[in-house]
Formats: sequence, structure tokens, C-alpha cells
Amino acid sequence: MEELLKVENICVSFGGLQALSNVSLSVDKGEIYALIGPNGAGKTTLFNVISGFLAPTSGKVFYNGREVQGLPPHKLTPIGISRTFQNIRLLPNVTVLDNVRLGHHIRLKQNMADALFNSRRFREEEEKSIEDAREILRFVGMEKYENEFARNLPYGHQRKVEIARTIATNAELLLFDEPCAGMNSAEKVGLSELILEINKELKRTVFLIEHDMRFVMKLSEEITVLNQGQCIAYGTPEEIQEDPDVIEAYLGVGRKGGQE
Repeated sequence: MEELLKVENICVSFGGLQALSNVSLSVDKGEIYALIGPNGAGKTTLFNVISGFLAPTSGKVFYNGREVQGLPPHKLTPIGISRTFQNIRLLPNVTVLDNVRLGHHIRLKQNMADALFNSRRFREEEEKSIEDAREILRFVGMEKYENEFARNLPYGHQRKVEIARTIATNAELLLFDEPCAGMNSAEKVGLSELILEINKELKRTVFLIEHDMRFVMKLSEEITVLNQGQCIAYGTPEEIQEDPDVIEAYLGVGRKGGQE
């Protein structure tokens, strides 16, 4: 398969704290890839590096063969990297439709003069943006909420709106940071189905962080495991479940001399 994202020997230090140490991984086009690990392992720190919210202390990030580490988010999104966050970042007092339309912003060619004088380009792009946002809301099953303020939606619905906004950017690589957080079992099943549809029908590559191991093992094709800022395992879900270093990282050292 063709490589889409390559992370090469990424290190991140905060003063005397080494958050990431020589982390490397590779995500191929068209796959669903997962990053897992105990709390504090450095997963979100790595996502922040990939998505431009944090510059690494050292190391490189390549997207489609282009070196991109250190580029800010507003330059990474147009070339194909978009993300969600652990804490949902919707505009609470804005409608669901307009929250999704925000994802289109990077693709609009209109300028201040177009908006001021209500130019033909402005009107056409606004109409197309509304049409596209409605289509995306239909895709994620949220079309009936388009005129609701985001703050009025339950948590699981807000998460879907945030995912819809990432789709609206038209990015090829979608980074989902703990998409299951706060969801019940039924919502997780629905989210798993939605991510599969995003991957298969929309042809997007999905890279996710998640703590729900059942969700990860069922959905992902390949997994990297971080612990204390270092990669300790890489492989298929089956390989990861049997890896002794992963078991130790999650469950402790196991039985030694009659002790847990």
C-alpha cells in the first residue's frame, strides 16, 4: 500500500519532561490506524505534533512525501490533515449547519469585497457550502438537527457534528482523538459503523486514539502502542492483544513470585 503519513523519530520535551522519545510510525492510504496506550503515554501529544498544534523538539513528519512538521494547522488542513479533539470544540451558540460549514472555509475563494458587495462568487459559494454541509449531515445521520444550536445537542450528537466538520474540510487524513469518550454502548456501535463508512465510502484514511479496546480491536487494521512516551509495540489487533509488553503496560508486571 502507498504510505500517506510517516512519523520519524519524534521527540517532544517540556522543560525536563520527555513527553515523546523517538516515536516512529507509518500510516498507509486507505487504512484505519489506531494509537493506544495508558493515560499519559503521549498519544495526544503526538496528534498535536502531526496536526500542527505543537512543534516537535526533534524528528520529522511526512505527509504524502512532504515534510510538514512545524507547519501550523491552517496550512496543514488545506493539504489534507484534519482532526477532532478530546474536548469537543464546536461553536455552542451557532447552528449545526453553520458549524459544519466552518469546515468549508479553507476551500472558499471569496474575499472581503465579495462578502461586502454580495458578489456572484460569494452567493454561489455560499449556496454550494450549504448544499455540501447538508449532504454531510445526511451522511452522518444528523440532517434533522441542522438548525439546532450545537449547545442543545447531547454529547454523542455533538461528536458526530465535529466529525462532520472534519469531513467538510475534504482532508484525506482524519485524526480522531478519543471519539468514543462519553458515549454509551449503542452510540459506540453507531460510531464504529460511521467510521467504517467514512473509510470505505468517502475513501478517507482514519487515524484514531481510543481507550475502548473492544472498539479499537474491532475497527483498526494496524495499531501502535505508546507507553511513557515510547513506542512499545506495533502490529495487527491480534498481535497487539498477545504482546507481553502491551499486557504489562496496561495490567502491570503480572505474577512474579506469587505476587500480582
